[in-house]
Amino acid sequence: MKGAAVCVAHGGAAPQVRRKAAERLAAHEALGELARRGVTPVDNPLSALASLAGEILAAKDVFRERVSRLQEEAWRYQDAKGGEQLRAELAMYERALDRSARVLADIARLKIDERLTAITEQQGQALAAVIVAVLDRLDLGERAGQVRELVAVELERLAA
Repeated sequence: MKGAAVCVAHGGAAPQVRRKAAERLAAHEALGELARRGVTPVDNPLSALASLAGEILAAKDVFRERVSRLQEEAWRYQDAKGGEQLRAELAMYERALDRSARVLADIARLKIDERLTAITEQQGQALAAVIVAVLDRLDLGERAGQVRELVAVELERLAA
């Protein structure tokens, strides 16, 4: 049975198996559609949110520049029916301000900078552990201590 690990005769006809199989197939189709569109899955949501915040702030800056070039009397205009309309640039800038505030508040609330730092520290510790294990296996004798010191110096230099 597609999407299930069992055939219909051996449990595939059960409602829960059919439901899970349908969910698996739908998820597979959705991933295929995203791949066809060139969308890659987010493997690090913390850095993706930080990147999104950067884009939102850049858009806000673009709209701020456009609004600053408007003359105050041009902020509103009359449409064909005589109704007063607010310039689209002002509306877009206002939306960008709201979105910037929201995403920055989310980043602060979720402590993303602290989490990214912790991830980087964990990766550094894992790398250091691998290097130490390799050095131990190389059996460098008297030079092992010197090599470890050099590795520590280089890792600290990279961290700076």
